[in-house]
Amino acid sequence: MDFLADTCVAGQTLLRLVSRGNAIIAELLRLSGNVPEVFTPMNPKEKPNKRNAHLFRYQRVLFDFQYLNSAEYYDDQIDNDKALSDLDAEFRENHIEILKRFYALFESILRYIQDFNRYLEELEEGVFIQLTLEIVLLNPDGKALIAEAIYLFGTMLTLLDERIGGVVRERILISFLRYKGQTETPLLDEVCKLCRNTGFVPGQKRPSDYPQAYFKRFPIPQHVLQMVIGRLRSDDIYNQVSAYPHPEHRSTALATQASMLYVILYFTPEILAEEEAVMREIVDKHFPDNWVISYYLGYTVDLSVMWGPYPAARAALNNTVQQRNIQMFVSRHWTNAKRLLELSEQYLMEGILGTDLVLEKNAKLLKHARDCNVAIRWLMLHSACQNKKVREMVMKGFDPQTLLVLILKTAQYEFTLKSLYQELLNGKEERWEASKKEAFERMNDLSDYFSGEKALTRVKKNENLQKWFKDIGEKVNQLDFQDSTLAGRKIQQLIQAMEQVEQFHQIETDLQVQQFLKDTRNFLHRMIRIVNIKDEYLGSLGLVSDMSYAWLLVRDYVPKMQEAIKRDPTAVIMLRSTFLKLSTILDLPLVRIIQAKSPDFASVSQFFSSELVAFVRQVLSIIPRSMFRILNEIIDIQTNQLMEMPTRVEKEHLKEFAQLSERYDLARGTHAISVFTEGILAMENTLVGVIEVDPKKLLEDGIRKELVSQIATTMDQTIRFTTGRPDELTQRLNQLAGQLDGFRRSFQYIQDYVNIYGLKIWQEEFSRIVHFNVEQECNSFLKKKTYEWQSVYQSQAIPIPTFQPVDNSVNFIGRLARELLRQTDYRSTVYLDQMSAWYSERGAELIGIRSFSLLLNSVGVFGVNGLDQLFCFMNVKELQDFVSAARDQLKNQNAYLGNLAAELEPTSTIPTATDKLYQGGIQKTNKHFSSFLGTICSIGQMQLLRRQIASLLNFAIKIDSKTLFHSLSAVNDALLNDIRAHYLSPDTKPYPDEDENPIIAEVTKYVETCGINDPLTKIYITTEPLDHFSLLMFLFVIAQMPRFTYNKHLAVMQSNVPRKKGGVDFVPFVVGVITLLKQFHSIHTAKFLALCGQYVRSYVNFASKNPKIEEIPQEATQVMIFLEMLCRFSGNINRKTLEGFIPPYLFDHFTH
Repeated sequence: MDFLADTCVAGQTLLRLVSRGNAIIAELLRLSGNVPEVFTPMNPKEKPNKRNAHLFRYQRVLFDFQYLNSAEYYDDQIDNDKALSDLDAEFRENHIEILKRFYALFESILRYIQDFNRYLEELEEGVFIQLTLEIVLLNPDGKALIAEAIYLFGTMLTLLDERIGGVVRERILISFLRYKGQTETPLLDEVCKLCRNTGFVPGQKRPSDYPQAYFKRFPIPQHVLQMVIGRLRSDDIYNQVSAYPHPEHRSTALATQASMLYVILYFTPEILAEEEAVMREIVDKHFPDNWVISYYLGYTVDLSVMWGPYPAARAALNNTVQQRNIQMFVSRHWTNAKRLLELSEQYLMEGILGTDLVLEKNAKLLKHARDCNVAIRWLMLHSACQNKKVREMVMKGFDPQTLLVLILKTAQYEFTLKSLYQELLNGKEERWEASKKEAFERMNDLSDYFSGEKALTRVKKNENLQKWFKDIGEKVNQLDFQDSTLAGRKIQQLIQAMEQVEQFHQIETDLQVQQFLKDTRNFLHRMIRIVNIKDEYLGSLGLVSDMSYAWLLVRDYVPKMQEAIKRDPTAVIMLRSTFLKLSTILDLPLVRIIQAKSPDFASVSQFFSSELVAFVRQVLSIIPRSMFRILNEIIDIQTNQLMEMPTRVEKEHLKEFAQLSERYDLARGTHAISVFTEGILAMENTLVGVIEVDPKKLLEDGIRKELVSQIATTMDQTIRFTTGRPDELTQRLNQLAGQLDGFRRSFQYIQDYVNIYGLKIWQEEFSRIVHFNVEQECNSFLKKKTYEWQSVYQSQAIPIPTFQPVDNSVNFIGRLARELLRQTDYRSTVYLDQMSAWYSERGAELIGIRSFSLLLNSVGVFGVNGLDQLFCFMNVKELQDFVSAARDQLKNQNAYLGNLAAELEPTSTIPTATDKLYQGGIQKTNKHFSSFLGTICSIGQMQLLRRQIASLLNFAIKIDSKTLFHSLSAVNDALLNDIRAHYLSPDTKPYPDEDENPIIAEVTKYVETCGINDPLTKIYITTEPLDHFSLLMFLFVIAQMPRFTYNKHLAVMQSNVPRKKGGVDFVPFVVGVITLLKQFHSIHTAKFLALCGQYVRSYVNFASKNPKIEEIPQEATQVMIFLEMLCRFSGNINRKTLEGFIPPYLFDHFTH
């Protein structure tokens, strides 16, 4: 019976279940590498800092299973605290997707064991006709699948507890339960049983009843376990012994089922503890010379430690771990390793290992591969021994360098052997036919030779021999390749006949005939060897070359691999074979998935292949690191040592400018870089799992990774402000510009030697660094945060490093932005629009056009644009805070403001009791004006910085890329015209952004990057309408105007309040008001202007009635200056607009 046939329902059901188990483990490993840091319990000794502040914040809304005992209490605690409630909502929004995936994983593990137990019940009930558990276990495929199903579940539990700690599991599950409710968690009780903390912590002493107590939570029928363990004890369920015929290799041959036994025995701990005879049998068969095993893809255990608490298991293993035996095992394997290394080097000498040798000695060559792998396996696994006393004996004389060389040589040997044997397989029939043709032609030649008629032959004619050789030739020619068995027997007979005919006197005395017969026999022997070339050989070679057990252990050898590459870059060729050897990690999880034709194949193979590729990148990262070390020397030579050659130079000074020593160093460094490049490019395109690794792409990614690390580190270290001096910003920017320019020039210098597009890579990676840091800095202003692992700018292959914060900022972009804000602080500087600069009160320029030009030279267009984006987010936060505060004030004073508005209506008239009315309004509402003033000036300050940045970018694009500027301007104007046309006739003119057309969003990115925008006309927030908002703003403005007086020398309003007592700069104040009004409907701006006009007219009217007052009152003058500034900075308010509220002659005649 074919248990895996499509028609066998029982076999297909079990196969799909095992396939699913492998996919679940892959998902478990994938997710365990992405557990959000916030779920990990904080160390009690750890204190909050800038880096982990968010982790401490969220601890208040994270609960373990204690939550289930008092759910209402914890929920009420959160609901009754607004700050805690907001924090909980923020956490939910940021983590709900990853929580869903973790819960799906927990539930899939639970459903797996439920489905397996149901399958066993159906077998017992006879649902699968003519099949019972006993019959299934007699079938080779059936017993393997049953054992695998139990083993995979045990592995799931073990890896779940090792990779995702108990506290983390509890927190994840409780968070999911709180956010989704019990309706979405129908299996909650069972999932809680799975996730409940076991008390096990990797690296610490394990609990006394671990792991059997954990395994007992999900029992499997004992009689099934007993029968499966019985099969594993007595049978070779995978027929591996045929690949390891030597008795000393039996433990290696049975290593796979030994790992299965190790896991399955924890479901029946009674055997481990009490049944000495059974354990003796298990140890004698599976662990006679080994005690460290890999139970799943490199996860190793030391049986002398793990079986310590179980008397029967400990007693059975004692013989294996006796000091005398351990010393014997170590000595034997190291002796073999050194002997095999010498033999491998001999085989790998050029010209030794070829197709002829493979044909003649394929069994011997396979034995060599087998011996090498057995030695490597034992030495690598037992170097991970956890028993201190035993480890000392194993590690005595341990030479990791020799072992690494053996691994590399063995991998290269296996790769060459596989390639040659595959070549033989592919050309098997052609080689057979060629040998047959040669043998046939030689028999015909001999037949002609004995005819006596051939020219230049003095042999006597012999018709019998002539006929005999003719017949032999015909028989050779009739040999059929397709019937290899019959052909083999006939060839043997022909060889015997030729050996007999050599006894004839006429042949015995003729050396030429003897040589012909010998050549023919050789060709016939060759045909026999060609017939014996079978696919099974490659299968056996694949089995013995398995290295999945060392997937984690081999990482300890990465530094030594990298040292080998540094010494000789061509060592990459040998490493390529090692990477291919490590690809065997895909075999275990994918075999059943492929057999079941599961759709999980793509995701599982992609995951393990990605892990392999990441390992390859890690090993080869030494090449770009070494290249950049040399590049730093080149940067120093080009930046600090080489003198620029003048246009004309006198003959006697030519030697000074030649700088032969420096140029020799430059050439030597350049050559070293090209040697490293040749080394990695020598590694051909390699299929690692399902991912093809292109060495050129690998080199480019490595260079990008190192470049990103260097740039990010330089920017982080340089952009740090500690002294608070006004000139520190300039010094830091100059320093950064010099360092980055050196990088850029040297990078462009070597691009041709490493065959990459240097400038393209520079710009792509520089923009990625800036955008990533801007994104992370802006997280503090967002409710839904973009974590590092979620960022589109972050990459696993080319990661952007993050650094510990040194102040309130997350990274260098935040520090630079806050330093600009500090240098242009509205409380201590004066902004002069005519000079586009900020000045100190003493008249010294602090930040001006030169500063922004230096900013562009240092952080580039991407950095300047990143600052602009960050200021946007800061503005949004300030605006939201202001609107929230204004809403609260308007709510409290809504009645009063309603009455005041009624008294001032209509604004075209002049109210009675002007001064009393306005002063009363100010006194009633000025409670929050001081905080309003700070917020509005802060907004204005950032808007002025954004305005300056836009001007800088606009100027830069006009100089650097005039065509792009004009193209973008044309597209921008066309879109604006289309939008205006749409609002004039919505029915006939569609909006440009309809039907999900992304053109407006895409063009916006370009125009903002190029400075073709006006930050002061931008709408940053949307908000519900505020009643009497325009009146509140009007009262706020007239309340602040007495704080300013006009400076005729500077032609600007200045604060008459000392800065230390709350004085502010006038221009940020005006720009802040403009920005704030822009966030509301234009009717509020019109109403505000109308109230200002009414205010001016009221005071002018009052002054006209008093003959002693000849000039326009100061109150009116100040508001008119404010309105003039409003016109200057606002993009859509002009003098004509103001003349609708204030008579033109007042503007014409009032004096500042």
